Amino acid sequence: MITMFGTSVRASRLAHVLLLPVTLAAYLAVGSPLAAQPMAPQPVRPSIARIADSLAANGDTARAVALLDSAVRRDKRDAAAWHQLGLLQWNQARSARDPNFMKDQKKIRMLIAADTALRLATKLAPDSARYWLSLSRFNIQSGVSTMRFASSAQARDGMSAAERSGEKLLLAEAADMAGMAAWRSYDALANRGLPSGMSKVQLENNNYWNRKNARDYVNSIATKIQPPTGDNDHAAALDYFSRAVAADSSNLRYSRHLYMAYAERKKWQDLAAVASRRAGQFPLDFQAQLALGLAYHRLANEKDATHAFDSAFVLMDEGEANRLKNLSRILRPRASKEQNGQIGDSASWAKLPALQRQGLESMFWMMSDPLALTQENEFRLEFLARVVFADFRWTIDEMELRGADTDRGDVYVRYGPPDFEMTIPGSTTDSRTRLDGGVTLVWDYDAKLTFFFDLQPGFATGRVSLFDRNYIAALRDAAPVSFANVPVTRLLDTIPIRIVRFRSGADSSDAVIAASVPIDSLVRANTLDRVPVDIDLRIFDQFVKIRGLESDQVTFARDSSNAPLDRTWTRRVGPGINVVRVEALQADSKRGARAMTRLDPSTNVGFGMSDVLLGNKPELHSGVVTPSRWRDIAITPSAGSYARGSSLGLLWEMYDLVPKEGQTKYRVAITVERADRDGVAGFTLRVLDNLGRAVGRAQQSRDRFTISFDRQGGALPVLVEYLSLDMTQAPTGGYRLRVEVTDLANQKKTARNTEFRIR
Repeated sequence: MITMFGTSVRASRLAHVLLLPVTLAAYLAVGSPLAAQPMAPQPVRPSIARIADSLAANGDTARAVALLDSAVRRDKRDAAAWHQLGLLQWNQARSARDPNFMKDQKKIRMLIAADTALRLATKLAPDSARYWLSLSRFNIQSGVSTMRFASSAQARDGMSAAERSGEKLLLAEAADMAGMAAWRSYDALANRGLPSGMSKVQLENNNYWNRKNARDYVNSIATKIQPPTGDNDHAAALDYFSRAVAADSSNLRYSRHLYMAYAERKKWQDLAAVASRRAGQFPLDFQAQLALGLAYHRLANEKDATHAFDSAFVLMDEGEANRLKNLSRILRPRASKEQNGQIGDSASWAKLPALQRQGLESMFWMMSDPLALTQENEFRLEFLARVVFADFRWTIDEMELRGADTDRGDVYVRYGPPDFEMTIPGSTTDSRTRLDGGVTLVWDYDAKLTFFFDLQPGFATGRVSLFDRNYIAALRDAAPVSFANVPVTRLLDTIPIRIVRFRSGADSSDAVIAASVPIDSLVRANTLDRVPVDIDLRIFDQFVKIRGLESDQVTFARDSSNAPLDRTWTRRVGPGINVVRVEALQADSKRGARAMTRLDPSTNVGFGMSDVLLGNKPELHSGVVTPSRWRDIAITPSAGSYARGSSLGLLWEMYDLVPKEGQTKYRVAITVERADRDGVAGFTLRVLDNLGRAVGRAQQSRDRFTISFDRQGGALPVLVEYLSLDMTQAPTGGYRLRVEVTDLANQKKTARNTEFRIR
């Protein structure tokens, strides 16, 4: 080995060995008996570059640099030594590179020396593809945009050298490098806008234009060039990436760059074709499956997209799978007061144990699924497609930065592809005139969301504008994610639903579910005379397991389906969180409707009351004299909408009132208040008992009705109360209802609030 102070014993012996062939040759020339015998192959002395590389690998970079410096002073045409010297100097100063300003003068000199050494290596050995690649890689990672753009020609020189030498792997690497150089140019040139005069985006004081009119403001200062700019650079990059993959199809990075180029221009069929071909060639390649999932989802082939994403997660390691599926990407960054103890922010999410995060993740996607009647969860697929696209599009290998973690990646994952995109010369943050010509990238969404990014040509990075960060922080808190771009959201209607729970034991409840299915919107524009509609009820427990399922298909005449279909289910639900989903789907048109309600745990012991069931006029079932439970009352549950002139039935239960002298006494207070106060005159209301007699004495104001009355019942654990509200004189609109019960034995109170509408 070589020591810091000189040549070791091993090196001294090596020198004697290297002299030995000369002595033997002289001896053989004079007719030695050994002359007729073949000579054994002799060891080749390692080059200075290789020795230096070994020293640097063992941590002695200073000694390696000194050795190489001495070598190039002795022989200025030693290309290998120049190349190795450049690489070592670059590596020593790599961390100091900055696109804005470098302060470390020593490392600046190192970078200048590295540039000189690498250039000399290519001049001395122009047929070395490896040397051209090193110079190209050095320049594409430079802090100066002009040097970055220069890397393109050097990569092409590397391709030519590799083609001449037949080095296929180096040809692939050079083609990929040339593609990335073209891509860096494309990134800042694509979708250019032509400014009006010297205008640029002004954000530091934007009080003179409304954020909702951001697209109009942008269009007022620049006109998007048509056809869009950047086509030539994109085509060049795509060609180079294709050549790289053709030369080395096993390289993941080259394939990812090819996927990026196809996805950027929404060439989903092409992306699916190349990813499918690679998946067949390399069955364990999870990246190809991710590309297939993205392509299939954008092609609305959700079945194959689901299969592709699931296959990718099986093939990749757990850490990478968790990174891609990380739900914190679409949670609000900070906790909000509206969370009510639920996990809804990324900070709280990160503190949870892995197993709990897994369970909550399943619950989140179940709650987010647009339609459980379809086999695919379109919102989850959209989330995964966004993360995969962001990783393909904005990953920077030399910075070890994954695309989904960049500023553009974060916005894309949360809000999806922008509806409008333009780059405008001039930085929103830096008012200085720069040689590298900073630009502003504008993303605007039809949902009135606008984002501004500062780009520096050739750097492949985009940072949220300094003056826009407070707006984006507030937006992430208020609307952390949007799936408005998913087509199914535009075909979904709402099912009005009402769920009432009655106690059925210490750990369960009977849930009465009333829904009003909008059949008219589901069969609209269908060409069939008889239109089938699937109607589905599902109840999930806190572990996202189905605890209740009922599904059937009903056929409707297209011309006579002008009214909603009222449906009612009664199901027993467990003690924890339960989620109730009611859905309807017309499979041919893909039109659907849904309702989803989360039922939080309720107390099933002690004094209390059930929810208030709304319906038609309640009556005792035949043969029942005194009702013992709610099932003894005949009532058709309602989702909360009534025709004007109707009577409104109320039914509820009371639990564990304190009896005195064999009787329970309680007070009922009913309040009805108009929610829509649009200037229409007040309303008149009467409360009727089961015999149709008015009860209590009311207090009436213009928009509020209150009545209270005392009742008594037997010393039973459950008491049933049922009444009617005569609202024949009430105007249309929304109403709030409150029923309060007071146990007169101890003055304990309990109440339930609900709403209804008169149409």
